[in-house]
Amino acid sequence: MPIYLKILQGPSAGQALAVPPGAPVTLGRSSSASYAFDDPLLSRKHCAVEVRAEFCRIVDLRSRNGTYVNGQQIGAILVQPGDRIKIGSVILEVSNSPTGEPSNTSFTGGVPPGVGVGATQIEGFEIINQLEVTSFGATFLARQLLMDRTVILKTIETGPETDETTLKRFMREAKAGGKLTHPQIVELYDVNEQDGLLYLVTEYVEGYNLGKVLSERGGQPLPAGPTLRVLFQIGEALAYAHGKSIIHRDVRPHHVLVRAKDHLAKLQGFALAKNLQRAISVITADGESLGTPYYMPPEQVRSAKDADERSDLYAWAATTYHCLSGRLPLESRSYGEFIDKVFTCDPEPLQSLVPTCPRELSDLLGRCMEREADARPDSMKLVLQALEPIVRALG
Repeated sequence: MPIYLKILQGPSAGQALAVPPGAPVTLGRSSSASYAFDDPLLSRKHCAVEVRAEFCRIVDLRSRNGTYVNGQQIGAILVQPGDRIKIGSVILEVSNSPTGEPSNTSFTGGVPPGVGVGATQIEGFEIINQLEVTSFGATFLARQLLMDRTVILKTIETGPETDETTLKRFMREAKAGGKLTHPQIVELYDVNEQDGLLYLVTEYVEGYNLGKVLSERGGQPLPAGPTLRVLFQIGEALAYAHGKSIIHRDVRPHHVLVRAKDHLAKLQGFALAKNLQRAISVITADGESLGTPYYMPPEQVRSAKDADERSDLYAWAATTYHCLSGRLPLESRSYGEFIDKVFTCDPEPLQSLVPTCPRELSDLLGRCMEREADARPDSMKLVLQALEPIVRALG
Protein backbone atom coordinates (compact mmCIF):
# COMPACT_ATOMS: atom_id res chain seq x y z
CA MET A 1 0.00 0.00 0.00
CA PRO A 2 1.19 3.60 -0.52
CA ILE A 3 2.11 5.89 2.32
CA TYR A 4 1.65 9.64 2.40
CA LEU A 5 3.74 12.58 3.56
CA LYS A 6 1.55 15.40 4.83
CA ILE A 7 3.25 18.79 4.48
CA LEU A 8 2.88 20.51 7.86
CA GLN A 9 5.22 23.43 7.13
CA GLY A 10 6.69 24.84 3.94
CA PRO A 11 5.53 25.27 0.34
CA SER A 12 2.14 23.60 -0.36
CA ALA A 13 1.44 23.13 3.36
CA GLY A 14 -1.62 20.93 3.91
CA GLN A 15 -1.05 18.71 0.88
CA ALA A 16 -0.29 14.98 1.18
CA LEU A 17 2.38 13.50 -1.10
CA ALA A 18 1.88 9.88 -2.16
CA VAL A 19 4.77 7.42 -1.96
CA PRO A 20 3.73 4.24 -3.82
CA PRO A 21 5.43 0.87 -3.22
CA GLY A 22 8.46 0.11 -5.37
CA ALA A 23 10.96 2.66 -6.64
CA PRO A 24 12.19 5.32 -4.17
CA VAL A 25 10.58 8.79 -4.26
CA THR A 26 13.05 11.67 -3.97
CA LEU A 27 12.51 15.04 -2.26
CA GLY A 28 14.60 18.12 -2.99
CA ARG A 29 14.70 21.50 -4.69
CA SER A 30 15.61 20.24 -8.18
CA SER A 31 12.94 19.75 -10.83
CA SER A 32 14.44 16.28 -11.33
CA ALA A 33 13.32 15.25 -7.81
CA SER A 34 10.04 13.36 -7.55
CA TYR A 35 8.68 16.17 -5.35
CA ALA A 36 10.41 19.55 -5.64
CA PHE A 37 10.21 22.35 -3.05
CA ASP A 38 11.24 25.97 -3.56
CA ASP A 39 13.48 26.01 -0.49
CA PRO A 40 17.13 27.17 -0.73
CA LEU A 41 18.01 25.09 2.35
CA LEU A 42 17.35 21.87 0.46
CA SER A 43 19.88 20.02 -1.66
CA ARG A 44 18.95 19.29 -5.26
CA LYS A 45 18.02 15.75 -4.28
CA HIS A 46 17.86 15.86 -0.51
CA CYS A 47 16.42 12.52 0.61
CA ALA A 48 14.56 9.47 -0.67
CA VAL A 49 11.53 7.66 0.74
CA GLU A 50 10.85 4.05 -0.19
CA VAL A 51 7.99 1.67 0.57
CA ARG A 52 8.73 -2.01 0.13
CA ALA A 53 7.35 -5.23 1.62
CA GLU A 54 5.19 -3.31 4.11
CA PHE A 55 7.94 -1.19 5.56
CA CYS A 56 8.93 2.40 4.84
CA ARG A 57 12.48 3.76 4.87
CA ILE A 58 13.88 7.25 4.46
CA VAL A 59 17.51 7.77 3.33
CA ASP A 60 19.47 11.01 3.37
CA LEU A 61 21.17 11.56 -0.01
CA ARG A 62 24.31 13.30 1.33
CA SER A 63 22.31 16.48 1.72
CA ARG A 64 24.04 19.70 2.68
CA ASN A 65 21.89 20.47 5.75
CA GLY A 66 20.81 16.98 6.78
CA THR A 67 17.59 15.02 7.11
CA TYR A 68 15.90 14.82 10.51
CA VAL A 69 13.32 12.36 11.83
CA ASN A 70 11.63 13.26 15.12
CA GLY A 71 14.39 15.79 15.78
CA GLN A 72 17.32 13.40 15.21
CA GLN A 73 19.63 13.67 12.18
CA ILE A 74 19.63 10.38 10.27
CA GLY A 75 21.49 8.60 7.51
CA ALA A 76 18.75 6.06 6.91
CA ILE A 77 15.94 4.83 9.14
CA LEU A 78 12.64 2.97 9.11
CA VAL A 79 9.67 5.27 9.79
CA GLN A 80 6.13 4.74 11.10
CA PRO A 81 2.85 6.69 10.92
CA GLY A 82 3.12 9.84 13.00
CA ASP A 83 6.87 10.28 12.55
CA ARG A 84 7.90 13.78 11.48
CA ILE A 85 10.54 14.49 8.85
CA LYS A 86 12.34 17.84 8.60
CA ILE A 87 14.32 18.82 5.50
CA GLY A 88 15.39 22.43 5.24
CA SER A 89 12.39 24.48 6.40
CA VAL A 90 9.93 21.79 5.27
CA ILE A 91 8.24 19.56 7.86
CA LEU A 92 6.31 16.47 6.79
CA GLU A 93 4.35 13.88 8.75
CA VAL A 94 4.25 10.22 7.79
CA SER A 95 0.76 8.75 7.33
CA ASN A 96 -0.91 5.74 5.73
CA SER A 97 -4.01 7.79 4.92
CA PRO A 98 -4.41 10.17 1.95
CA THR A 99 -6.04 12.64 4.31
CA GLY A 100 -2.77 12.85 6.21
CA GLU A 101 -4.27 11.42 9.40
CA PRO A 102 -2.11 8.59 10.80
CA SER A 103 -3.92 5.40 11.78
CA ASN A 104 -2.91 2.73 14.27
CA THR A 105 -1.56 0.47 11.50
CA SER A 106 2.21 0.09 11.32
CA PHE A 107 4.11 -0.50 8.09
CA THR A 108 5.86 -3.60 9.33
CA GLY A 109 2.78 -5.74 9.79
CA GLY A 110 3.41 -8.89 11.78
CA VAL A 111 7.18 -8.57 11.92
CA PRO A 112 8.57 -8.16 15.47
CA PRO A 113 9.42 -4.51 16.36
CA GLY A 114 12.92 -3.52 15.28
CA VAL A 115 13.34 -6.44 12.86
CA GLY A 116 13.24 -5.72 9.14
CA VAL A 117 11.21 -7.74 6.67
CA GLY A 118 13.18 -10.26 4.60
CA ALA A 119 16.09 -10.91 6.93
CA THR A 120 13.78 -13.00 9.15
CA GLN A 121 13.51 -15.47 6.25
CA ILE A 122 17.20 -16.21 5.69
CA GLU A 123 17.64 -19.94 6.11
CA GLY A 124 19.93 -20.99 8.92
CA PHE A 125 19.71 -17.75 10.92
CA GLU A 126 17.58 -16.61 13.82
CA ILE A 127 17.26 -12.82 14.00
CA ILE A 128 17.81 -11.46 17.50
CA ASN A 129 17.56 -7.72 16.87
CA GLN A 130 17.88 -5.06 14.18
CA LEU A 131 20.94 -2.90 14.80
CA GLU A 132 20.97 -0.38 11.96
CA VAL A 133 19.27 0.67 8.73
CA THR A 134 21.47 2.53 6.25
CA SER A 135 21.53 3.40 2.58
CA PHE A 136 23.37 0.08 2.05
CA GLY A 137 20.67 -2.03 3.71
CA ALA A 138 19.99 -3.39 7.18
CA THR A 139 22.25 -4.90 9.83
CA PHE A 140 21.09 -7.46 12.38
CA LEU A 141 22.33 -9.31 15.42
CA ALA A 142 21.59 -12.96 14.64
CA ARG A 143 22.20 -16.55 15.63
CA GLN A 144 23.87 -18.78 13.03
CA LEU A 145 22.13 -22.06 13.81
CA LEU A 146 24.55 -24.52 12.19
CA MET A 147 27.61 -23.07 13.96
CA ASP A 148 25.64 -22.18 17.11
CA ARG A 149 27.21 -18.73 17.33
CA THR A 150 26.09 -15.11 17.51
CA VAL A 151 26.97 -13.14 14.38
CA ILE A 152 26.38 -9.85 12.62
CA LEU A 153 24.19 -10.27 9.52
CA LYS A 154 24.38 -7.45 6.97
CA THR A 155 21.78 -7.58 4.20
CA ILE A 156 20.89 -5.72 1.04
CA GLU A 157 17.94 -6.38 -1.22
CA THR A 158 18.48 -6.98 -4.92
CA GLY A 159 16.04 -6.38 -7.73
CA PRO A 160 15.52 -4.38 -10.92
CA GLU A 161 15.38 -1.10 -8.98
CA THR A 162 18.49 -1.79 -6.87
CA ASP A 163 21.35 0.63 -7.45
CA GLU A 164 24.20 -1.22 -9.20
CA THR A 165 26.88 0.85 -7.48
CA THR A 166 25.52 -0.15 -4.07
CA LEU A 167 25.60 -3.82 -5.04
CA LYS A 168 29.20 -3.59 -6.26
CA ARG A 169 30.22 -1.82 -3.08
CA PHE A 170 28.51 -4.49 -0.98
CA MET A 171 30.23 -7.31 -2.86
CA ARG A 172 33.59 -5.57 -2.63
CA GLU A 173 33.28 -5.47 1.15
CA ALA A 174 32.97 -9.24 0.99
CA LYS A 175 36.00 -9.61 -1.28
CA ALA A 176 38.14 -7.19 0.72
CA GLY A 177 37.10 -8.67 4.05
CA GLY A 178 37.67 -12.20 2.84
CA LYS A 179 41.24 -11.34 1.92
CA LEU A 180 42.05 -10.02 5.40
CA THR A 181 42.72 -12.39 8.30
CA HIS A 182 44.10 -10.57 11.32
CA PRO A 183 43.31 -10.49 15.08
CA GLN A 184 42.53 -6.75 14.87
CA ILE A 185 40.09 -7.02 11.93
CA VAL A 186 36.48 -8.18 12.27
CA GLU A 187 36.34 -11.63 10.67
CA LEU A 188 34.16 -12.32 7.63
CA TYR A 189 32.49 -15.74 7.86
CA ASP A 190 30.35 -15.93 4.74
CA VAL A 191 28.75 -14.06 1.83
CA ASN A 192 25.69 -15.43 0.11
CA GLU A 193 22.34 -14.66 -1.52
CA GLN A 194 18.84 -15.95 -0.87
CA ASP A 195 15.51 -14.89 -2.37
CA GLY A 196 16.73 -11.52 -3.60
CA LEU A 197 18.80 -10.76 -0.48
CA LEU A 198 22.56 -10.49 -0.52
CA TYR A 199 24.05 -10.96 2.91
CA LEU A 200 27.36 -10.91 4.73
CA VAL A 201 27.98 -12.85 7.94
CA THR A 202 30.68 -11.39 10.17
CA GLU A 203 32.10 -11.87 13.63
CA TYR A 204 30.13 -10.46 16.55
CA VAL A 205 32.36 -8.53 18.94
CA GLU A 206 30.85 -8.43 22.42
CA GLY A 207 32.05 -5.17 23.83
CA TYR A 208 31.76 -1.51 22.93
CA ASN A 209 31.99 0.82 19.97
CA LEU A 210 34.44 3.71 20.35
CA GLY A 211 32.19 6.14 18.47
CA LYS A 212 29.22 5.41 20.71
CA VAL A 213 31.37 5.87 23.81
CA LEU A 214 32.47 9.27 22.52
CA SER A 215 28.85 10.29 21.90
CA GLU A 216 27.77 9.15 25.37
CA ARG A 217 30.55 11.21 26.99
CA GLY A 218 29.23 14.37 25.34
CA GLY A 219 32.54 15.72 24.08
CA GLN A 220 34.67 14.65 27.05
CA PRO A 221 38.05 13.11 26.10
CA LEU A 222 38.62 9.39 26.55
CA PRO A 223 41.35 8.18 28.95
CA ALA A 224 44.67 8.58 27.15
CA GLY A 225 46.47 5.35 28.08
CA PRO A 226 43.74 2.75 27.34
CA THR A 227 42.51 4.66 24.29
CA LEU A 228 45.95 4.93 22.72
CA ARG A 229 46.51 1.20 23.26
CA VAL A 230 43.24 0.55 21.38
CA LEU A 231 44.23 2.83 18.51
CA PHE A 232 47.71 1.30 18.34
CA GLN A 233 45.96 -2.01 17.63
CA ILE A 234 43.87 -0.36 14.91
CA GLY A 235 47.11 0.96 13.43
CA GLU A 236 48.38 -2.64 13.35
CA ALA A 237 45.22 -3.67 11.48
CA LEU A 238 45.76 -0.90 8.93
CA ALA A 239 49.45 -1.78 8.48
CA TYR A 240 48.42 -5.38 7.77
CA ALA A 241 45.68 -4.34 5.31
CA HIS A 242 48.06 -1.98 3.52
CA GLY A 243 50.53 -4.86 3.22
CA LYS A 244 47.77 -6.71 1.35
CA SER A 245 47.26 -3.64 -0.90
CA ILE A 246 43.90 -2.84 0.75
CA ILE A 247 43.12 0.65 2.03
CA HIS A 248 40.11 1.21 4.27
CA ARG A 249 38.98 4.76 3.29
CA ASP A 250 36.54 5.10 6.22
CA VAL A 251 38.55 4.91 9.46
CA ARG A 252 36.55 6.58 12.22
CA PRO A 253 35.59 5.96 15.87
CA HIS A 254 32.37 4.10 14.97
CA HIS A 255 34.42 1.52 13.08
CA VAL A 256 36.55 0.71 16.13
CA LEU A 257 35.20 -2.14 18.28
CA VAL A 258 36.74 -3.22 21.59
CA ARG A 259 36.08 -6.67 23.01
CA ALA A 260 35.07 -6.36 26.65
CA LYS A 261 36.74 -9.51 28.03
CA ASP A 262 40.30 -8.69 26.96
CA HIS A 263 40.24 -5.15 25.42
CA LEU A 264 41.19 -6.51 22.00
CA ALA A 265 40.46 -3.81 19.38
CA LYS A 266 39.04 -4.70 15.99
CA LEU A 267 38.51 -2.63 12.84
CA GLN A 268 35.26 -3.03 10.90
CA GLY A 269 33.60 -1.27 7.95
CA PHE A 270 35.40 -2.29 4.77
CA ALA A 271 32.46 -1.24 2.53
CA LEU A 272 34.58 1.51 0.94
CA ALA A 273 37.80 -0.50 0.75
CA LYS A 274 40.02 -0.11 -2.30
CA ASN A 275 42.39 -2.66 -3.83
CA LEU A 276 45.55 -0.82 -4.83
CA GLN A 277 46.76 -3.75 -6.96
CA ARG A 278 43.98 -2.97 -9.41
CA ALA A 279 45.22 0.64 -9.58
CA ILE A 280 41.63 1.90 -9.78
CA SER A 281 38.48 1.55 -7.72
CA VAL A 282 35.87 -0.38 -9.66
CA ILE A 283 32.96 1.68 -8.38
CA THR A 284 34.40 5.12 -7.66
CA ALA A 285 33.91 7.74 -10.34
CA ASP A 286 36.30 10.64 -10.85
CA GLY A 287 35.46 13.42 -8.44
CA GLU A 288 33.33 11.19 -6.16
CA SER A 289 34.04 11.66 -2.46
CA LEU A 290 33.55 8.54 -0.33
CA GLY A 291 34.07 8.20 3.39
CA THR A 292 32.83 9.91 6.52
CA PRO A 293 33.08 13.72 6.68
CA TYR A 294 35.37 15.25 9.31
CA TYR A 295 37.88 12.35 9.18
CA MET A 296 38.71 12.52 5.47
CA PRO A 297 41.92 14.08 4.12
CA PRO A 298 41.79 16.71 1.35
CA GLU A 299 42.70 14.32 -1.48
CA GLN A 300 39.85 11.97 -0.55
CA VAL A 301 37.38 14.85 -0.27
CA ARG A 302 38.44 15.90 -3.76
CA SER A 303 38.12 12.38 -5.19
CA ALA A 304 38.10 9.00 -3.46
CA LYS A 305 40.14 7.62 -6.36
CA ASP A 306 43.10 9.65 -5.10
CA ALA A 307 43.12 7.91 -1.71
CA ASP A 308 46.08 5.71 -0.76
CA GLU A 309 47.71 4.41 2.46
CA ARG A 310 48.47 7.97 3.57
CA SER A 311 44.77 8.80 3.42
CA ASP A 312 44.15 6.08 6.01
CA LEU A 313 46.96 7.59 8.13
CA TYR A 314 45.13 10.92 8.12
CA ALA A 315 41.81 9.31 9.12
CA TRP A 316 43.49 7.23 11.83
CA ALA A 317 45.14 10.37 13.24
CA ALA A 318 41.86 12.33 13.06
CA THR A 319 40.15 9.49 14.95
CA THR A 320 42.90 9.45 17.59
CA TYR A 321 42.74 13.24 17.91
CA HIS A 322 38.96 13.15 18.41
CA CYS A 323 39.16 10.42 21.05
CA LEU A 324 41.91 12.08 23.07
CA SER A 325 40.56 15.65 22.89
CA GLY A 326 36.80 15.16 22.59
CA ARG A 327 36.91 17.46 19.56
CA LEU A 328 37.12 16.94 15.83
CA PRO A 329 40.37 18.13 14.24
CA LEU A 330 38.47 20.66 12.11
CA GLU A 331 35.37 21.67 14.09
CA SER A 332 32.62 22.62 11.64
CA ARG A 333 28.92 23.41 11.92
CA SER A 334 28.13 21.84 8.56
CA TYR A 335 29.66 19.65 5.89
CA GLY A 336 30.06 22.72 3.68
CA GLU A 337 32.12 24.47 6.35
CA PHE A 338 34.28 21.36 6.74
CA ILE A 339 34.92 21.30 2.98
CA ASP A 340 36.15 24.89 3.17
CA LYS A 341 38.43 24.15 6.12
CA VAL A 342 39.95 20.86 5.00
CA PHE A 343 41.70 22.55 2.06
CA THR A 344 42.85 25.68 3.93
CA CYS A 345 43.20 24.98 7.67
CA ASP A 346 45.42 22.84 9.87
CA PRO A 347 44.09 21.22 13.06
CA GLU A 348 45.09 22.92 16.30
CA PRO A 349 47.94 20.93 17.90
CA LEU A 350 46.55 18.32 20.27
CA GLN A 351 48.87 19.47 23.06
CA SER A 352 47.25 22.92 23.05
CA LEU A 353 43.88 21.29 23.78
CA VAL A 354 45.21 18.60 26.12
CA PRO A 355 48.25 19.99 28.01
CA THR A 356 49.05 16.54 29.45
CA CYS A 357 49.47 15.11 25.94
CA PRO A 358 53.11 14.24 25.19
CA ARG A 359 54.59 16.60 22.60
CA GLU A 360 55.84 13.59 20.61
CA LEU A 361 52.26 12.35 20.21
CA SER A 362 50.92 15.78 19.32
CA ASP A 363 53.64 16.23 16.69
CA LEU A 364 53.07 12.72 15.27
CA LEU A 365 49.34 13.30 14.81
CA GLY A 366 50.08 16.67 13.24
CA ARG A 367 52.38 15.06 10.68
CA CYS A 368 49.77 12.42 9.87
CA MET A 369 47.18 15.16 9.27
CA GLU A 370 49.26 17.30 6.94
CA ARG A 371 47.11 18.60 4.08
CA GLU A 372 49.60 17.35 1.48
CA ALA A 373 49.83 13.57 1.41
CA ASP A 374 53.55 13.72 0.53
CA ALA A 375 54.23 15.51 3.84
CA ARG A 376 52.79 12.64 5.90
CA PRO A 377 54.73 9.55 7.00
CA ASP A 378 55.15 7.02 4.22
CA SER A 379 53.48 4.12 6.01
CA MET A 380 51.49 3.01 9.03
CA LYS A 381 54.48 0.89 10.07
CA LEU A 382 56.57 4.04 10.50
CA VAL A 383 53.78 5.63 12.54
CA LEU A 384 53.63 2.57 14.81
CA GLN A 385 57.39 2.67 15.34
CA ALA A 386 57.10 6.28 16.53
CA LEU A 387 53.99 5.53 18.58
CA GLU A 388 55.21 2.45 20.46
CA PRO A 389 57.47 4.24 23.01
CA ILE A 390 54.72 6.81 23.64
CA VAL A 391 52.21 4.04 24.43
CA ARG A 392 54.71 2.32 26.74
CA ALA A 393 55.37 5.61 28.58
CA LEU A 394 51.65 6.19 29.17
CA GLY A 395 51.39 2.75 30.76
